[in-house]
Amino acid sequence: MIITRERINRLYNRYMQKNANFLFREITKTAKITTNPSSESVIYCAIGNNASRQYLAAIKSFLRFYNDVRVVVQSDGTLTEKYENEIRSHLPGVEIYSQDDMFECIDNFVSPELADLLPNRDDYFKHTSVKIVYLKFLNVIFRLNGSKVVIIDSDILFLRNPEFIVNWLKSEYTHDFYGEGSNARSADFHNMGFEFKSLDVANFSSGTIGIGGHVAQEELVRIFKKIRDYDSSLFYSWEIEQALWSIIMATRKNPVNIDSLRDVYVGSGWRSYRDLKDNAVIAHFAGAVRFNKFRYMKLFNDFIKNFMIFSNND
Repeated sequence: MIITRERINRLYNRYMQKNANFLFREITKTAKITTNPSSESVIYCAIGNNASRQYLAAIKSFLRFYNDVRVVVQSDGTLTEKYENEIRSHLPGVEIYSQDDMFECIDNFVSPELADLLPNRDDYFKHTSVKIVYLKFLNVIFRLNGSKVVIIDSDILFLRNPEFIVNWLKSEYTHDFYGEGSNARSADFHNMGFEFKSLDVANFSSGTIGIGGHVAQEELVRIFKKIRDYDSSLFYSWEIEQALWSIIMATRKNPVNIDSLRDVYVGSGWRSYRDLKDNAVIAHFAGAVRFNKFRYMKLFNDFIKNFMIFSNND
């Protein structure tokens, strides 16, 4: 019976995600928010077509607190002209890049040595884990290297002013930040000998992270070669992208775990609606529980009401 319930739950969440643009249609009735493409600070998200309006909800929930930021959207290859135009109309100044733009950017700058170590380009279309490595790791490094970049998932809502993140974007870069999480293959990364001095791959989430400074290709070569020599199947494991970010951040000084700043900085979709509403700065609805008990939709509807008040008072 438990297995049956789990299967029904997965099918339900897949169905809801497939129809997410309909579910989040109220976001199209909200006021536009102008962004600043000249800013040295970036807020970045990679999305597919079905997540277009979820993304608009996520980014507007942030921009209502701070919009003097460069907003960059990366399509996974499925974003249609209709939804691309919709994003542009709601976020004047936004930059949207196609899948071909991403591959061209990487090809223009990648060294031959690193190119030989990257996951096969054909696997981008076959394996979600490889796709995420390109979208949320390699593309960020090759397109935005040297910038202060906040990377968000599309399935989040900023419920309160994320003052720490806003101040990080406004200030001179001194450190990275991340949230608490997990990694089913963490033991493998420890066994490879990666040094986790200032954080642990076993307690790291890339749902909302801040990365700055430069990532050298020599560092990437060392990381990718070590993984390939140990077990190249790790590139097909679900949390490989966030493991890569954790390896890089762990060698840097003073990365901040934002979940240590207050109780429930990032609240997962497993928490109750009331708990998230009353306590969380960010609510993050991962796929497995995204639409369970309508928590996401309830908080989205709360945001719409608050955003209308914000827009009327602006």
